[in-house]
Amino acid sequence: MILITGATGFLGKKLVKEICFQKKARIFCRKKPKLVKNQKLEVSYGNLNDIKSLKTALKKATERKKKAVQRKRDKIIGKIKTGAKGYRIGKLSITPRKEKKYPIWRYSKKIGEILISPSGELSLTFKRLGGIGNHKHLIKDADFQLQWAIREQELLITQEKCFICSKKISRAAKPNLYHHKIFKARTDLLEKAAKVPEKVISGKLTVEKGWEKFNDILEGGNRYYMSLKDTALLCSTCAKQKNLNE
Repeated sequence: MILITGATGFLGKKLVKEICFQKKARIFCRKKPKLVKNQKLEVSYGNLNDIKSLKTALKKATERKKKAVQRKRDKIIGKIKTGAKGYRIGKLSITPRKEKKYPIWRYSKKIGEILISPSGELSLTFKRLGGIGNHKHLIKDADFQLQWAIREQELLITQEKCFICSKKISRAAKPNLYHHKIFKARTDLLEKAAKVPEKVISGKLTVEKGWEKFNDILEGGNRYYMSLKDTALLCSTCAKQKNLNE
């Protein structure tokens, strides 16, 4: 805490401004000096000749410092490290099951959460922000739509029967392109992504690196889908059963 006499005077105001620009300050004065907005300033009011008001101000400053230290300790969870400054662990909350819950933030976006059970068991989950292998109509990329149409025309020439029921495909009907391995690929990717939080908990990865790896694994599903590998044509009946036109 910095005690300043004449904080509202000509020289005092300039001194307070200079201190606040350099670091967060706690000021004790009779009146709050006029300052620019958003300055890091905590003001305690009182008379410098009054010992009681001085003790009260020092007590408040000590309590604030203790709370700040405690908040910092609360965010130290096992071996979990956040990494870059944009990644942070949010405020603690208690669930109805008496579990401790900490949100994980990437700047202003919540990307996951940490749960600590009453027995002390730690778990971490990342939030999926997109699908794995989207449907064709959800991908607005013009080049992908063109490649999709080209692949359909290629298979109309080379493939005569439906991939599932072996029924002959009509050349006049609308082609129905089908990723016949996409569901297995999704399952494998989800299983692989589920192992990433364990590495963050053990300290092998920071939250930053874990989040990047988690998203890269799931994005692999979209890359695989857009590559048009393992695709074949279906008849209209099988396409309806697989909901390809939805």
